[in-house]
Formats: sequence, C-alpha cells, structure tokens
Amino acid sequence: MTQLSGVASLLLFGISPLSIEKSSELDAKIITRRSLFAGAGALSITAVLAACAPGATKTVYWDNWPYYIDGEADGSYPTLKDFEKKTGIHVEYATKIDDNNTYYASIKNQLAAGTDTGADTFCLTDWMAGRLIGDGDLAKLDYAKMPNVTANLDPAFKGVGSFGDFDPERTYSLPWKGIIAAVGYHKVNYKAVTGKDAPTSLEDLWAPELKGKIEVLSEMRDTIGMIMMANGVDIAKFVKADFDKALAFFKGKVDSGHIRGVKGNSYIDDYINGDAVAGIVWAGDLIATNVEAGNDDLGYVLVDSGSTFATDNFVIPKGAKNKALAEELINYYYDPAVVAKSSIGGVFYVPPVAGVKEIVAQTNPDLAANELLFPSAETFATKLHHFRTLTAEEDNSFSQAWSDVSNGVV
Repeated sequence: MTQLSGVASLLLFGISPLSIEKSSELDAKIITRRSLFAGAGALSITAVLAACAPGATKTVYWDNWPYYIDGEADGSYPTLKDFEKKTGIHVEYATKIDDNNTYYASIKNQLAAGTDTGADTFCLTDWMAGRLIGDGDLAKLDYAKMPNVTANLDPAFKGVGSFGDFDPERTYSLPWKGIIAAVGYHKVNYKAVTGKDAPTSLEDLWAPELKGKIEVLSEMRDTIGMIMMANGVDIAKFVKADFDKALAFFKGKVDSGHIRGVKGNSYIDDYINGDAVAGIVWAGDLIATNVEAGNDDLGYVLVDSGSTFATDNFVIPKGAKNKALAEELINYYYDPAVVAKSSIGGVFYVPPVAGVKEIVAQTNPDLAANELLFPSAETFATKLHHFRTLTAEEDNSFSQAWSDVSNGVV
C-alpha cells in the first residue's frame, strides 16, 4: 500500500509544516495502523525490534491493539527504538488484542490464578480494565518508578467524574490513548446516495435511502451510547430503561436490514469497497485510512447529540514477570516529547499526556489544532461523553443482550 512521508500526510489535512528542517521526525515515513500489519505478524514485528536492540539482556512484553503506534516503512517503531537505545530494555511488542472480550478469554485462567499471561503489560479499554480491577487481577502501579506520570498525566483522565472514573486514583491503570467514536461517511458515496454533502446528526444515518449501507461498531458502549445520546440521555447517568430503549431501536434497524454490519476495525474495508456508506466509527481510523490512501475520501462528524469517548489503558497483571520494566516503559510514554513524536508519526488518537499539544504546535500548529488529537475544553465539555461504569450485574446483563442482537450481523 502507498506510504506517505510525514510531510505529505500533514499536507493531506491542510497542515503546512513549519520549520521542517528542524524536525527530523517529519522526514520519517508514516506507516498507518492498517498498512503496518497488512503483511506482518507479531513474530516478524518482534524480530524487527530485536534487531534494533542487539545485546539487550532485559525484556518487557507488551500486548496492544493493531495500528496503535508510530511506525516506519521497514516495520519498525521510532519511539520504541528510542526506548530500547536509551534503556537497554528490549520490547517484545505484539498486536494480540483485536477485541477486549476475546483477549480476556485468552488470558482469564492465568489472571485468575495470578500466573504469567505472557505479557508484562497490555492495553485494554476502560470498562474491561475496570472489570479486571474489580476481580483483583491487576498489580498496583508504583508511581515512584514513574515520575513522568506524576508530572504529566492530564487531569482530565484522573479522579471521580473524569474519563478515568473506573479507577479514579489511577492505582491500577494509566491511559495509553483516548478514542473518539463519531459519525463517519464516504464523501462521494454519501453524496451520491443522499444528495447531501455530509450527515449532520445520528438521525441522518437512518434515512431510507441508506438502508443496507450503514455499519456500526461492535463495541456496545460506542454504538448504544451514541443512540442513547441521540435520545437525549446522559450516558454518564443512564438507567436500564434508557439502555433497553436504545437496544430495541438498534434491533429494529438490524432486523429491517438498515444496518448491514456490526464490526470492529474491519468496517474500514467496507467503506473503501463501497459496501458501507456511513455509520458509527472510530474517528482516528478514518484519518489513518485517508493518510494511507493519499486521499480525503472519508469524513467524520462530531454530532451535537454527542460522541463517546473512552480510553485504552496500560495495566499490569499480577503475574507479570517484569513489572518494574513495564513501569519504566509506561513512564517513557508519559514524556511529552515522546508522545509528540508518536502523534506526528501517525497515531491519530487523543494523548493523555499534558504538554504534547504545545510541543507539536512548535513545528505543526495545524496538527496541534486538530480536534481529533487535541480536543478543546469546549469539545470535551459539550461533545465527548463517557459511558458510565457498569455494575458487574449490569455488565453481564447488558453485554448478553447486546450479543444476542448484534452477533452474526456482518
């Protein structure tokens, strides 16, 4: 697939890189989340990293989602290479997580027994991290080993009522990236089908002419959360009746064939091949796909009724063999300069680290102004909302109800 230079990718978004000669990371090629793993599995990725750290005697094992770190055309990761060079710690980075539930199922026995899962740290979405905290599966974090976290964790991600309310003191988890769900669409195809330039509300997805052309996310909290918000519900305070009403609406759209698919990251392929025209998406995926393709075909809208906002979080299981090394790795990714390099390098998700925007703005003010990477205080307050933490009983009940309706809708 076509690779874009850092400069080209910035120009694609109307960004005029300033002082390019002072910013060597802009000369590196950006490899998007999708293309990075199109022809490489976890083993070959590990081999690339190993080649960058000859003689390393310490190893930390990190499991993450695909498409979630800065990359180069040779399959390596600039920020991880820098970490290995700086610390002498080799990182076994594996993209083993493509769904919270399936990843949990693969390690739940080890978690329950407190034995090694094979990873010293992994990144799970807030609700799953909260479940593991409640089950007693995670080790407490040692902040003495993570001074960058103490200095730089954005206050929006810590405390009661924050985006980290499932772990308000951040005793067991630290955010890796923030994820925005939004209304997405293929610009040309949406115009051809509806006669409109872009959707402006969630309701626009249910226009009759879009029947069979809508796809939504397999993440219950994003899809049902956005439907509830369109119903005027505060998803930080909703009750069962609100959930049931939204699920019944969703079921109706599935049963009628209006919704053609309920998917994870694979929905992007359907936008590219024309099977899907619009739907509920992870906004960062659309930016990455446009960069990869060298076009601006896919658009997103943060609708007035609200978008969901969640985090994927570093956690350390109790059975981890290299807890201290994992904490050193986490501390590294709370250095604003490191995160700025990662953002410039193609990670189009919200950084939870204070000071990153200011560093990016020094050479790329337009990128720093991108609301998908650096939402303003107003956007956080008015358009981004956190699906409240469920009780264990609710989690089981709602997840089963969602599964009954959404499974098999491909």
